[in-house]
Amino acid sequence: MRGRVADVVSATSIPLNVLDLASRPAGGTNADAVGGTIRLAQAAERLGYERFWVAEHHGMPGIASSAPAVLIAGVAAATERIRVGSGGVMLPNHAPLVVAEQFGTLRALYGDRIDLGIGRAPGTDGATAMALRRSPEGLGVDDFPQQLLDLFGFFYGGMSDANPLHGITAVPGLGDAPQVWLLGSSGFSAQVAAALGLPFAFAHHFAGENTEAALDLYRSRFEPSDTLAEPHTMIAVNVVSDEDPETVRALSLPGQLSFLRMRRGMKPEPVSIEEALAYEFTPLEEEFIASRNARQAIGTPDQVKARLDSLLASTQTDELMISSGAATVEGRIRSLEIVRELYPAS
Repeated sequence: MRGRVADVVSATSIPLNVLDLASRPAGGTNADAVGGTIRLAQAAERLGYERFWVAEHHGMPGIASSAPAVLIAGVAAATERIRVGSGGVMLPNHAPLVVAEQFGTLRALYGDRIDLGIGRAPGTDGATAMALRRSPEGLGVDDFPQQLLDLFGFFYGGMSDANPLHGITAVPGLGDAPQVWLLGSSGFSAQVAAALGLPFAFAHHFAGENTEAALDLYRSRFEPSDTLAEPHTMIAVNVVSDEDPETVRALSLPGQLSFLRMRRGMKPEPVSIEEALAYEFTPLEEEFIASRNARQAIGTPDQVKARLDSLLASTQTDELMISSGAATVEGRIRSLEIVRELYPAS
């Protein structure tokens, strides 16, 4: 039923993937943001990365990835080999029929290069979530498993006669299923992925304290599905790297300052490198940043290798996804180059 995932590989030949948010540079435009995503995808393909996923976020001035299906089409058109997908589509924001039609269309356009990563978080604030859904209904998570089953029914058929949607056909969609992953940052998503026999991608890049526990839960409760006989996992890690430690600091600080402001309930404009370097972080802010970075891979190549090796050993993940928080496209590309140098393609 669901697209088959590669067998478990050793850490030395682990598949490398990319997650991008179409970040808008300070003083730049939305065209600059999506243009940067295209450049990054082309670099990832050149370097031999296997997947390039785009996130879904809404109402954030510094992030232009609000329409993943549209952005996926642009990335796929500008590349030739790399798999392109969502990291992810936040299913509660969308009718399952619409998602089936969108990704069925992408499959019709680009064949078996399309991935559909699905999440249950809103990817925004409550008011924006309400505007997307146009109703207070479904703002919780209780109906998420049924939404998944509806989506699979549109892709694969076999929807129960008791389901009021059973007479509806997704065109394109039916028979055009992409490879489906479930995304998450908690035990809830791990259990849903396990129960449905789906591959599971964990958002370690912003929820690093729960990674091993969630993956263990997923593996322990995994139920084989038609096409996935064993559990299969991926973790996303924030990587900012350069040979020069001062360059690493300059490239990583804008993202750290933006995250601090978002934690305070703000929707900040993109932060420039100059603003971030001039900002006087309080001891509490410094402590928060250090704690957040403790299990990410931010530093020189040797430091990044040590951190990634540690994570690969503790998580035993099957695939690794790089989410670079570098402030410039050039910095994100350099981070991808360094990771590929550290883990050459087999």
